[in-house]
Amino acid sequence: MNFREDVENLLNGYVIIRYRMGKKLDRRSFLKKSAVLVTTLTTSSFHGGSLFAQERPDIAVVEGENPAAQVRMAVQSLGSITSFVRRGDKVVILPNAEWRYPGAVVNPAIGIEVARLCSEAGAASITITTNYGIGRWGPAVGRELEDIGAKFKTPVHPKDYITVPVPDPRVRKEVTLLKEALEHDVLIDIPVFKDHYGTRISGSIKNLMGFNWDSISFHQGGAFLHQAIADLASVIRPHLCVVDATTILTENGPGGPGRISRPKKVYAGTDMVALDAICCSLLNLKPSDVPHIMHLNASGKGQADLSKKRIIKVKL
Repeated sequence: MNFREDVENLLNGYVIIRYRMGKKLDRRSFLKKSAVLVTTLTTSSFHGGSLFAQERPDIAVVEGENPAAQVRMAVQSLGSITSFVRRGDKVVILPNAEWRYPGAVVNPAIGIEVARLCSEAGAASITITTNYGIGRWGPAVGRELEDIGAKFKTPVHPKDYITVPVPDPRVRKEVTLLKEALEHDVLIDIPVFKDHYGTRISGSIKNLMGFNWDSISFHQGGAFLHQAIADLASVIRPHLCVVDATTILTENGPGGPGRISRPKKVYAGTDMVALDAICCSLLNLKPSDVPHIMHLNASGKGQADLSKKRIIKVKL
Protein backbone atom coordinates (compact mmCIF):
# COMPACT_ATOMS: atom_id res chain seq x y z
CA MET A 1 0.00 0.00 0.00
CA ASN A 2 1.38 3.41 -0.95
CA PHE A 3 1.21 6.74 0.82
CA ARG A 4 -1.85 7.97 -1.11
CA GLU A 5 -3.79 4.83 -0.22
CA ASP A 6 -2.75 5.18 3.43
CA VAL A 7 -4.13 8.72 3.55
CA GLU A 8 -7.34 7.75 1.77
CA ASN A 9 -7.93 4.88 4.18
CA LEU A 10 -7.36 7.10 7.20
CA LEU A 11 -9.78 9.71 5.89
CA ASN A 12 -12.38 7.09 4.97
CA GLY A 13 -12.21 5.74 8.51
CA TYR A 14 -12.86 9.20 9.89
CA VAL A 15 -15.82 9.77 7.57
CA ILE A 16 -17.33 6.37 8.48
CA ILE A 17 -17.30 7.27 12.18
CA ARG A 18 -18.82 10.70 11.56
CA TYR A 19 -21.60 9.11 9.52
CA ARG A 20 -22.27 6.42 12.13
CA MET A 21 -22.65 9.05 14.84
CA GLY A 22 -25.05 11.09 12.72
CA LYS A 23 -22.66 13.99 12.29
CA LYS A 24 -22.53 15.61 8.88
CA LEU A 25 -19.18 16.28 7.27
CA ASP A 26 -19.54 18.95 4.60
CA ARG A 27 -17.01 19.55 1.82
CA ARG A 28 -15.27 22.39 3.65
CA SER A 29 -14.88 20.32 6.83
CA PHE A 30 -13.67 17.32 4.85
CA LEU A 31 -11.02 19.36 3.05
CA LYS A 32 -9.94 20.93 6.31
CA LYS A 33 -9.56 17.53 7.97
CA SER A 34 -7.71 16.25 4.90
CA ALA A 35 -5.23 19.09 5.02
CA VAL A 36 -4.60 18.63 8.72
CA LEU A 37 -4.12 14.88 8.34
CA VAL A 38 -1.82 15.09 5.32
CA THR A 39 0.25 17.77 7.04
CA THR A 40 0.50 15.61 10.14
CA LEU A 41 1.53 12.54 8.19
CA THR A 42 4.25 14.28 6.19
CA THR A 43 5.94 16.56 8.69
CA SER A 44 7.87 16.30 11.93
CA SER A 45 5.01 14.56 13.73
CA PHE A 46 6.47 11.40 12.23
CA HIS A 47 9.62 10.91 14.29
CA GLY A 48 12.64 9.86 12.29
CA GLY A 49 11.88 11.60 9.00
CA SER A 50 9.32 11.78 6.22
CA LEU A 51 6.67 9.11 5.96
CA PHE A 52 7.57 8.66 2.30
CA ALA A 53 10.90 7.07 3.32
CA GLN A 54 9.74 5.21 6.42
CA GLU A 55 8.10 1.96 7.35
CA ARG A 56 4.80 2.02 9.16
CA PRO A 57 4.87 3.65 12.60
CA ASP A 58 5.35 1.69 15.81
CA ILE A 59 3.03 3.97 17.77
CA ALA A 60 0.08 6.07 16.65
CA VAL A 61 -1.18 8.94 18.81
CA VAL A 62 -4.53 10.42 17.82
CA GLU A 63 -5.89 13.49 19.57
CA GLY A 64 -9.51 14.55 19.22
CA GLU A 65 -13.00 14.74 20.63
CA ASN A 66 -14.39 11.48 19.23
CA PRO A 67 -12.88 8.37 20.88
CA ALA A 68 -14.33 5.94 18.33
CA ALA A 69 -12.93 7.91 15.41
CA GLN A 70 -9.61 8.17 17.21
CA VAL A 71 -9.43 4.40 17.66
CA ARG A 72 -10.16 3.77 14.00
CA MET A 73 -7.60 6.35 12.91
CA ALA A 74 -4.94 5.01 15.29
CA VAL A 75 -5.35 1.41 14.14
CA GLN A 76 -5.47 2.44 10.49
CA SER A 77 -2.25 4.37 10.99
CA LEU A 78 -0.55 1.12 11.98
CA GLY A 79 -1.65 -0.54 8.74
CA SER A 80 -5.34 -1.30 9.40
CA ILE A 81 -6.98 -3.89 11.62
CA THR A 82 -6.25 -6.61 9.05
CA SER A 83 -2.58 -6.26 9.96
CA PHE A 84 -3.58 -7.88 13.27
CA VAL A 85 -6.85 -9.75 12.76
CA ARG A 86 -7.50 -12.18 9.91
CA ARG A 87 -10.75 -13.77 8.82
CA GLY A 88 -11.61 -16.66 11.12
CA ASP A 89 -9.42 -15.50 14.01
CA LYS A 90 -10.34 -16.01 17.64
CA VAL A 91 -9.93 -12.58 19.27
CA VAL A 92 -9.71 -11.86 22.99
CA ILE A 93 -10.01 -8.28 24.28
CA LEU A 94 -8.85 -7.30 27.78
CA PRO A 95 -10.33 -3.93 28.87
CA ASN A 96 -9.85 -2.08 32.14
CA ALA A 97 -13.56 -1.75 32.73
CA GLU A 98 -14.29 -2.57 36.35
CA TRP A 99 -13.94 0.83 38.03
CA ARG A 100 -16.63 3.44 38.53
CA TYR A 101 -15.09 6.91 38.46
CA PRO A 102 -14.04 9.06 35.48
CA GLY A 103 -10.48 8.50 34.36
CA ALA A 104 -10.31 5.10 36.09
CA VAL A 105 -12.19 3.08 33.48
CA VAL A 106 -11.88 2.68 29.71
CA ASN A 107 -14.36 4.75 27.73
CA PRO A 108 -16.89 2.19 26.42
CA ALA A 109 -16.80 3.79 22.96
CA ILE A 110 -13.18 2.69 22.66
CA GLY A 111 -13.93 -0.93 23.52
CA ILE A 112 -16.91 -0.97 21.18
CA GLU A 113 -14.91 0.42 18.27
CA VAL A 114 -12.08 -2.08 18.76
CA ALA A 115 -14.64 -4.90 18.73
CA ARG A 116 -16.28 -3.41 15.64
CA LEU A 117 -12.96 -3.32 13.80
CA CYS A 118 -12.35 -6.97 14.65
CA SER A 119 -15.80 -7.87 13.37
CA GLU A 120 -15.17 -5.97 10.14
CA ALA A 121 -11.94 -7.94 9.71
CA GLY A 122 -13.93 -11.18 9.85
CA ALA A 123 -13.01 -12.48 13.30
CA ALA A 124 -14.73 -15.79 14.03
CA SER A 125 -15.18 -14.89 17.69
CA ILE A 126 -14.61 -11.80 19.83
CA THR A 127 -14.49 -12.37 23.59
CA ILE A 128 -14.22 -9.49 26.06
CA THR A 129 -13.16 -10.58 29.51
CA THR A 130 -11.26 -9.71 32.69
CA ASN A 131 -10.96 -11.35 36.08
CA TYR A 132 -12.41 -8.21 37.68
CA GLY A 133 -15.60 -8.16 35.64
CA ILE A 134 -16.92 -5.70 33.10
CA GLY A 135 -20.25 -4.79 34.62
CA ARG A 136 -19.28 -1.15 35.07
CA TRP A 137 -19.81 -0.61 31.37
CA GLY A 138 -23.46 -1.48 31.90
CA PRO A 139 -26.12 -3.46 30.02
CA ALA A 140 -26.41 -0.96 27.16
CA VAL A 141 -22.74 -1.41 26.29
CA GLY A 142 -23.20 -5.16 26.51
CA ARG A 143 -26.10 -5.06 24.05
CA GLU A 144 -24.14 -2.94 21.58
CA LEU A 145 -21.21 -5.32 21.75
CA GLU A 146 -23.52 -8.29 21.24
CA ASP A 147 -24.99 -6.57 18.18
CA ILE A 148 -21.46 -6.35 16.76
CA GLY A 149 -20.94 -10.05 17.44
CA ALA A 150 -18.77 -9.77 20.55
CA LYS A 151 -19.52 -11.50 23.82
CA PHE A 152 -18.69 -10.87 27.46
CA LYS A 153 -17.22 -13.66 29.51
CA THR A 154 -17.22 -13.34 33.30
CA PRO A 155 -15.10 -16.04 34.99
CA VAL A 156 -17.07 -17.94 37.62
CA HIS A 157 -15.23 -21.23 38.15
CA PRO A 158 -11.66 -22.45 38.75
CA LYS A 159 -11.86 -24.34 35.45
CA ASP A 160 -11.83 -20.94 33.72
CA TYR A 161 -8.16 -20.61 34.72
CA ILE A 162 -4.88 -22.26 33.87
CA THR A 163 -1.55 -22.27 35.74
CA VAL A 164 1.56 -21.82 33.61
CA PRO A 165 5.28 -21.48 34.36
CA VAL A 166 7.06 -18.15 34.02
CA PRO A 167 10.13 -18.29 31.75
CA ASP A 168 13.28 -16.98 33.46
CA PRO A 169 11.34 -15.97 36.60
CA ARG A 170 12.54 -13.39 39.08
CA VAL A 171 9.84 -13.53 41.76
CA ARG A 172 6.98 -15.57 40.21
CA LYS A 173 7.73 -19.13 39.15
CA GLU A 174 4.20 -19.54 37.85
CA VAL A 175 1.01 -17.57 37.31
CA THR A 176 -2.64 -18.61 37.24
CA LEU A 177 -4.52 -16.87 34.45
CA LEU A 178 -7.81 -16.84 32.63
CA LYS A 179 -7.49 -19.36 29.81
CA GLU A 180 -8.30 -16.64 27.31
CA ALA A 181 -4.95 -15.01 28.12
CA LEU A 182 -3.29 -17.86 26.22
CA GLU A 183 -6.04 -19.44 24.12
CA HIS A 184 -6.52 -17.02 21.24
CA ASP A 185 -5.25 -16.07 17.82
CA VAL A 186 -5.17 -12.37 18.66
CA LEU A 187 -5.01 -10.63 22.03
CA ILE A 188 -5.87 -6.94 22.27
CA ASP A 189 -5.04 -5.05 25.46
CA ILE A 190 -7.19 -1.96 26.20
CA PRO A 191 -6.04 -0.11 29.32
CA VAL A 192 -6.90 3.35 30.51
CA PHE A 193 -3.65 5.10 31.36
CA LYS A 194 -3.81 6.44 34.93
CA ASP A 195 -2.18 6.88 38.31
CA HIS A 196 -1.63 3.85 40.53
CA TYR A 197 -0.69 4.04 44.19
CA GLY A 198 1.49 0.93 44.07
CA THR A 199 3.21 1.20 40.69
CA ARG A 200 3.13 4.93 39.84
CA ILE A 201 1.20 4.18 36.64
CA SER A 202 -1.33 1.70 35.32
CA GLY A 203 -1.06 1.18 31.59
CA SER A 204 -0.68 -1.54 28.99
CA ILE A 205 1.67 -3.68 31.10
CA LYS A 206 -0.14 -3.36 34.43
CA ASN A 207 -3.48 -4.06 32.76
CA LEU A 208 -2.36 -7.65 32.13
CA MET A 209 -3.09 -8.29 35.80
CA GLY A 210 -6.72 -8.32 34.68
CA PHE A 211 -6.09 -11.95 33.71
CA ASN A 212 -4.83 -12.95 37.18
CA TRP A 213 -6.57 -15.45 39.43
CA ASP A 214 -4.87 -14.01 42.51
CA SER A 215 -3.58 -10.46 42.13
CA ILE A 216 -3.36 -10.04 45.90
CA SER A 217 -0.30 -12.29 45.98
CA PHE A 218 1.45 -9.82 43.67
CA HIS A 219 1.11 -7.01 46.21
CA GLN A 220 4.06 -7.72 48.51
CA GLY A 221 5.77 -4.36 48.44
CA GLY A 222 6.63 -2.07 45.57
CA ALA A 223 9.81 -3.78 44.34
CA PHE A 224 8.20 -7.23 44.41
CA LEU A 225 5.07 -5.94 42.64
CA HIS A 226 7.03 -4.34 39.80
CA GLN A 227 9.06 -7.50 39.22
CA ALA A 228 5.97 -9.71 39.47
CA ILE A 229 4.30 -7.60 36.79
CA ALA A 230 7.38 -8.01 34.60
CA ASP A 231 7.27 -11.78 35.14
CA LEU A 232 3.60 -11.81 34.15
CA ALA A 233 4.35 -9.79 31.01
CA SER A 234 6.87 -12.42 29.94
CA VAL A 235 3.98 -14.89 29.70
CA ILE A 236 1.35 -12.69 28.03
CA ARG A 237 2.20 -10.72 24.89
CA PRO A 238 -0.67 -8.69 23.36
CA HIS A 239 -0.69 -8.43 19.59
CA LEU A 240 -2.15 -4.91 19.79
CA CYS A 241 -2.59 -2.36 22.56
CA VAL A 242 -5.10 0.49 22.34
CA VAL A 243 -4.62 2.92 25.22
CA ASP A 244 -7.40 5.21 26.43
CA ALA A 245 -5.88 8.54 27.43
CA THR A 246 -8.95 10.61 26.68
CA THR A 247 -9.65 11.21 30.38
CA ILE A 248 -7.14 9.99 32.95
CA LEU A 249 -6.99 9.75 36.73
CA THR A 250 -3.95 11.68 37.95
CA GLU A 251 -4.26 10.85 41.66
CA ASN A 252 -5.77 8.22 43.94
CA GLY A 253 -5.50 5.51 41.33
CA PRO A 254 -6.28 2.98 40.28
CA GLY A 255 -9.92 3.34 41.33
CA GLY A 256 -10.41 6.96 42.29
CA PRO A 257 -12.20 9.20 42.82
CA GLY A 258 -9.52 11.79 42.30
CA ARG A 259 -8.25 14.62 40.17
CA ILE A 260 -8.45 13.99 36.43
CA SER A 261 -6.97 15.50 33.30
CA ARG A 262 -8.23 15.32 29.73
CA PRO A 263 -5.41 14.68 27.24
CA LYS A 264 -8.06 13.63 24.68
CA LYS A 265 -5.67 11.07 23.17
CA VAL A 266 -5.80 7.47 22.02
CA TYR A 267 -2.54 5.56 21.58
CA ALA A 268 -2.07 2.34 19.63
CA GLY A 269 0.89 0.04 19.04
CA THR A 270 2.30 -3.42 19.52
CA ASP A 271 5.05 -2.69 22.06
CA MET A 272 3.42 -2.27 25.47
CA VAL A 273 6.72 -1.12 26.98
CA ALA A 274 7.01 1.72 24.47
CA LEU A 275 3.36 2.65 24.92
CA ASP A 276 3.70 2.91 28.69
CA ALA A 277 6.93 4.86 28.19
CA ILE A 278 5.35 7.44 25.91
CA CYS A 279 2.32 7.80 28.18
CA CYS A 280 4.45 8.48 31.28
CA SER A 281 4.64 12.16 30.39
CA LEU A 282 0.87 12.42 30.90
CA LEU A 283 1.58 12.01 34.63
CA ASN A 284 4.77 14.09 34.54
CA LEU A 285 6.89 10.95 34.89
CA LYS A 286 9.78 9.43 32.97
CA PRO A 287 9.93 5.76 32.00
CA SER A 288 12.84 5.38 34.42
CA ASP A 289 10.46 6.31 37.25
CA VAL A 290 8.52 3.07 36.68
CA PRO A 291 10.52 -0.08 37.53
CA HIS A 292 8.34 -2.57 35.67
CA ILE A 293 8.87 -0.62 32.44
CA MET A 294 12.61 -0.71 32.94
CA HIS A 295 12.62 -4.41 33.92
CA LEU A 296 11.00 -5.34 30.62
CA ASN A 297 13.21 -2.93 28.70
CA ALA A 298 16.31 -4.51 30.24
CA SER A 299 15.14 -8.03 29.42
CA GLY A 300 14.55 -7.15 25.77
CA LYS A 301 10.78 -7.58 25.93
CA GLY A 302 10.12 -4.03 24.79
CA GLN A 303 11.75 -0.71 24.08
CA ALA A 304 11.49 2.22 26.49
CA ASP A 305 13.81 4.45 24.44
CA LEU A 306 11.34 6.35 22.29
CA SER A 307 14.07 7.69 20.01
CA LYS A 308 14.22 4.15 18.62
CA LYS A 309 10.52 4.11 17.79
CA ARG A 310 8.62 5.50 14.81
CA ILE A 311 5.79 7.62 16.23
CA ILE A 312 3.00 9.26 14.26
CA LYS A 313 0.76 11.96 15.75
CA VAL A 314 -2.59 12.86 14.24
CA LYS A 315 -5.07 15.50 15.37
CA LEU A 316 -8.70 15.13 14.33
